[in-house]
Amino acid sequence: MKFSQAIAKRFMLGGKGAGPSRLTGWIAIIGLAVGCMAMILSISVLNGFESRVVNRIIGFEGDIRISGLTDWDRDLKEIKLIDGVKSVMSFQERKGLIMGRDNAQRMVLLKAVDPKMVSSFYDLNMMKWDKDSDLPQVFLGEMTARRLNLNLGDGVRVMSPIDHGSNWGIPRQIQCIVGGIFNIQVLDLDDKIAFIPTGVGQKLFVRKDGPDGLDIRLTNNAKIDRVSASIQNRFINAQINTWGDLHSELFGAMKFERIGALAVLSLIILVACFNLVTTLVLVTAQKVREYGILQVMGTSQRLVQSIVMHQGGMIGGMGIAGGLGIGLLFIIMQNVFGIISLPEDIYFTPYLPMIIFSKDVFTILSISLGMVILSSFIAAKRALMVSPLEAIYLEK
Repeated sequence: MKFSQAIAKRFMLGGKGAGPSRLTGWIAIIGLAVGCMAMILSISVLNGFESRVVNRIIGFEGDIRISGLTDWDRDLKEIKLIDGVKSVMSFQERKGLIMGRDNAQRMVLLKAVDPKMVSSFYDLNMMKWDKDSDLPQVFLGEMTARRLNLNLGDGVRVMSPIDHGSNWGIPRQIQCIVGGIFNIQVLDLDDKIAFIPTGVGQKLFVRKDGPDGLDIRLTNNAKIDRVSASIQNRFINAQINTWGDLHSELFGAMKFERIGALAVLSLIILVACFNLVTTLVLVTAQKVREYGILQVMGTSQRLVQSIVMHQGGMIGGMGIAGGLGIGLLFIIMQNVFGIISLPEDIYFTPYLPMIIFSKDVFTILSISLGMVILSSFIAAKRALMVSPLEAIYLEK
């Protein structure tokens, strides 16, 4: 053990009978622990909910979306052969009108897809109608079905006013039945989009010559950036968007929310560091004679400063380690035992999701250690203001 570390340990919290310095020292330790624990728990909750939102969005739309292709059939076959691509779904989109009971109407985005692949390609958390019918089936969001007072098997009419080419008459209407009701609970998607069969889309979207785009589902181990770059290299004129690109505003807001949470909770650590400075100054005042003797015996000011810095590091380290340890332990217990439960119909998860990444721990650790080092440095500068001779003759 180095000389400065040994002296710092001996002077820790002022030693026996330290009085105020011991109290303020423990307040600093507890404050740092609470601050670190609050930061790591809040970030883990934000990560947990963001992960749920990402999974719901990817399940609803796919990993990558392509538009702007020329030969859709040929390009679709070529995309399926790209390494990392699991499945591909072509689609057409158009704002349309759905009419339910009592002439109730709802304007939604009609997405025409292969009805046989809807359940396998998209993760819709859907209740399906298990009976056969000669009418085409549409799949509505739960909120849309409630607004139109529809249940599974009920008849609906679908139309696309935008594609009505004539100046008189009413747009073409196609009679369908509700074949499924899905529940996403993210971004009001339950009330914005309805899936219709490709055949119905071809009859309604008469002004469209082909698909609007392709939704691509990747394999579990595929890297989305690598696959999107590979597709872009093969189809230079195509527009490639990942799920992050399609919802960049949402994830930008989530990132800003995470930064804001760190900034606000850092104030707890800042207050604890004020107590740390007070503790180190009090300890220096109590041990002023000892510091004077050390300097008279040849100890340099740099070494005295190092002793105070080591004291601050020990006190701050105890608080930071305690806060991070308790926070990580609680995250593990929550993920294993589900201590905090949530109403699943509101938060789309039965338990409070908590996920922490190594970069988050590193960020919290950097913020905490940075404040502790700065506080210790300020207190160490204060310890050098007393001259050695004054320190020896100074009475306590």
